[in-house]
Amino acid sequence: MPELKNHGQEQQEDRAMTEGTRCTGMSTTTFFACLLAGICTGVLFAAQSGARTRRQLHSLAKDLQEETSHILGDAKISIGKLIEQGKSLVG
Repeated sequence: MPELKNHGQEQQEDRAMTEGTRCTGMSTTTFFACLLAGICTGVLFAAQSGARTRRQLHSLAKDLQEETSHILGDAKISIGKLIEQGKSLVG
């Protein structure tokens, strides 16, 4: 019976780690979404020419695309690790 209790504790710890990772991902996503909204609001309401504003928005979009690519790359790596862990547990 002690083995079952230990296994149950491991499952609870794994579940807690997964939930913690999910919350961290949500927090990061929320942070970047709010940051982007704030930057866009500041750029749109700044007193400057339309051409300069368009250049800044283009630059911002390019930076955001690069950052998103890095985040997605990290997510792919994390998902790959989770899949490998699942495979090792199953079989």
